[in-house]
Amino acid sequence: MRHRALAAFGLTFWLLAAPDRGSAQVPSPEAATRVTVTVDAKHPWVDSGLVVRNGESLSFEADGTIRWGAKADHVAGPEGHGATPGKVGAGGLIGRVGYTSKPFPIGNTRTPIAMPKSSELFLGINDFVFKDNSGSFVVTITRPRTP
Repeated sequence: MRHRALAAFGLTFWLLAAPDRGSAQVPSPEAATRVTVTVDAKHPWVDSGLVVRNGESLSFEADGTIRWGAKADHVAGPEGHGATPGKVGAGGLIGRVGYTSKPFPIGNTRTPIAMPKSSELFLGINDFVFKDNSGSFVVTITRPRTP
């Protein structure tokens, strides 16, 4: 009987002392969320830490410069080198939802972008050879407060 009481006390103490890991990592959907992510040009995709919902609109604010190749003129900001309206140029900032979805342009737009499906949000560089890249973008993602 005494062992059960001690075991119950130990379990209660452990539960009270254990950190609440879930609430610190997953913000309430009702609250506005701002996440800042560094997108290193040497990595194909960087996990934003956000799980998005299909149709949800997020705002992106990006800053920084990267070199996306060995040539001197292969330098780009978030909009990319040689960007055209609605498209991101070479080395520009792009996004992807989930592991298999088609990438979408982010660039330097401040206009909210609707997410194409529900899953994890990844950010990347519009390039396919990463070993010769350098620099990074710092991206602040804002999820508006839901009513």
